[in-house]
Amino acid sequence: MMTKQNRIALGMLAACSIGVGACLDPQVSDDVVLSGLILPAGSDVPSAHDDPVLEQQIADNDGVDGTVPLLSAFADGLPVRYWDLGSSPSFGAPLFALVRIDENDEPIFLAHNTIVDAIPGDSGYSPYWTLYLLEVTDLYDGELITSFAAVEEAQQLGLVLAPRQPTIAINCPAVATDVRLEVGDGEDPLPPSNLFYWQGKTVRNYDLGLMPIPDSNTEPEPEVLVISREGKEPLSEPLRQVDITNDGDIVDTNNVFEREPSDARYSPLTRRVNVTVPDDGFPLIDITQNQEASGVKQFSDLFAPEPRPGRVVSFEKTEDLRNLPQQSAPGGL
Repeated sequence: MMTKQNRIALGMLAACSIGVGACLDPQVSDDVVLSGLILPAGSDVPSAHDDPVLEQQIADNDGVDGTVPLLSAFADGLPVRYWDLGSSPSFGAPLFALVRIDENDEPIFLAHNTIVDAIPGDSGYSPYWTLYLLEVTDLYDGELITSFAAVEEAQQLGLVLAPRQPTIAINCPAVATDVRLEVGDGEDPLPPSNLFYWQGKTVRNYDLGLMPIPDSNTEPEPEVLVISREGKEPLSEPLRQVDITNDGDIVDTNNVFEREPSDARYSPLTRRVNVTVPDDGFPLIDITQNQEASGVKQFSDLFAPEPRPGRVVSFEKTEDLRNLPQQSAPGGL
């Protein structure tokens, strides 16, 4: 049976993909006098990307450029695909989503973009967002609440109630308009098609799925093993810019993720661990010449939980935290 938290999560995923124009009543309630912070339903909201200064700020700080390749790795004994979206902080920033609450105390997400208060280049920005639900009241009539200041005013006017305590977070990195994510399966790279409201403007982002709230407990970030043979460079084509498997691309790695998305503890916030293995012909992707064939496909191949004798020469847990979301389905995000 689907739990209440899972229903909230599924609703949140839908909410991150909803545009502003659909399902909004074009009439503003006569009972509420609006200032310039809250906009009437159906209002046009400018894009931050149309401001050259803001677009440059986002481009300089979003951690990616142009088309982001889809990389290969392993998790739980199976091949996986993932994107490297750059270094990331270990905290989640707040995000508001407008909802109605039904008779079963379940949230129904409205056709209203989510609201944030930081973009790449701001000190409080994170690609990870802690979800706060804003329940609308009977006074709400489709108005657009496009900033944190507008959220505060909406509470004062009685359009929304105080935010509910968050239980989940979501990975929605904001990016410049030229960014694309490769998705494979013969599909064209995908542009950032989702929108936030930020300080009265819209900002493009990718919806890359749910995650635990960062810093919500003492469990450390999941790890990714970056494997090197003793005395040699990492078995990672994108790091070395060398076609290790001789298949005509440079997107293959023998990296091993500690967790994959079906694991309840999965998070894209990942800590790099450098692992050195003996240079003795152990069948990794450089020997198999196959990005999906390796003698190391899961953590237990090297750690159980201590380093396995004869297989691990040395290892180092680094301070390198990265946003490494794994692809959920070929041809998509």
